[in-house]
Amino acid sequence: MMRMALFCGALTALFCPPAVTQDGGDVAGRVAKVDSKMLTALFELAVHFDSKKDPEAAHFFCECAIGFGSTEEKIKALKKKWEDEVYYGRSRGGVVLSDVKVIDEKLPGLAKEYKGAFDDLVKAAGKGKLADDETALLHRVAAKVELTESAGEYIQATQRFNELRSKLKLRAVLWDFDASSKFIQAGWYMAETGDYLSDGKPEEKAISFSDCVAFAKQNAVTAPDIDTLRDHADRLRAMCLARQDLLNPDVRRIWLGRWGKGAKLKGLTAYRIPRDTYRPDIATPSSRSRETVAADRDQWVDIEESLSLKAGGKALVSRYPYDAETNAPFTFGDGENWEHGWSDEAVKRKGQTSFGLPVMLRFFGGKELADVDYEVKKKGGYAVSCKKYLNGDKRVELDDLPTVLLLPEKPLDKGTTYTVKISGKLDGTVFEKKWEFTTREK
Repeated sequence: MMRMALFCGALTALFCPPAVTQDGGDVAGRVAKVDSKMLTALFELAVHFDSKKDPEAAHFFCECAIGFGSTEEKIKALKKKWEDEVYYGRSRGGVVLSDVKVIDEKLPGLAKEYKGAFDDLVKAAGKGKLADDETALLHRVAAKVELTESAGEYIQATQRFNELRSKLKLRAVLWDFDASSKFIQAGWYMAETGDYLSDGKPEEKAISFSDCVAFAKQNAVTAPDIDTLRDHADRLRAMCLARQDLLNPDVRRIWLGRWGKGAKLKGLTAYRIPRDTYRPDIATPSSRSRETVAADRDQWVDIEESLSLKAGGKALVSRYPYDAETNAPFTFGDGENWEHGWSDEAVKRKGQTSFGLPVMLRFFGGKELADVDYEVKKKGGYAVSCKKYLNGDKRVELDDLPTVLLLPEKPLDKGTTYTVKISGKLDGTVFEKKWEFTTREK
């Protein structure tokens, strides 16, 4: 009887194996072992970049560690410390990491182990052998593959956003794990299926499909066939609607996730800078500026440009191109990308790439713009013919903040300096803003 029982057990193991095994261990067990090593590495990297006073890198590794399950009190404290430094304006960030050697010494090996588990799960899924909990594990591992493989690039991308925001006279944003990891999982699905538009019919039977897809379609600005992150902020400079919240002084987080080559797309990047309240214990710049007499806060550093209003308080101001920029794009979308949200028939007919770099002036505070006039000129030369839009214009989906948008009728000249003057009234307060910028050589 004992021999028969052992024989039956052997048959069961032969014909009904676990979904995936390697060296006698199931994938969940393998992943758990890598997780333990990863959390140690993330802790060490957070401490290292804290010592280097690098806000984006230190905060990124704290976010990842907490997101992946760390309960270390020191990690929580470091995360809060750098949020305080950035949101009070004491640290501007925006210094792009030039050397990622210390990251590459700790994470790529773990990325390889995660990728092995990911590939085994995908292979098993193709044979119809994954249970629901294993499918959920597969999606979590996808985010771990991406973030351990490309951590340095995510940090550099965030720093480049902040380098740009610093020149816009705005305080930094910090990378958010929760939303970004959902974007990564959705990016896997989108790259595999080609279904990345908000109105696309989801392929729910795809192994890459998850609830993250709906979240990304509702919240992300997606860029297909792009597999790099470090230049994403620069791509947005040449756009218009996609950069609106990049110019917002109150935003604090950046949602950014990427997936590389898929069956249908060579890459998919999902991005958003959300306006949702984060760290309500620290006043936003615009809420502070509305105070007639600002509270005495020793921690606060004023950064933003402002306009004093007749009714009291201030409206914060941002603009792009920024003053004295020397490397501005010269065409809408750099001549490559199409931006949704435009219903202007003239723009549709000619195509967005036929126009020049959009010029944008935004106010955060106040409600109504009136008597708006403008002039965009080649320095020492002729005036540039532009289409003018204000928020509320049905031809383009500008948001609800007081905004002046100028769209040059033709691409700007390369390597050329332009002057901009925009005047008008904001809630009865007269304003005039003058600045100049120079387009890049090529």
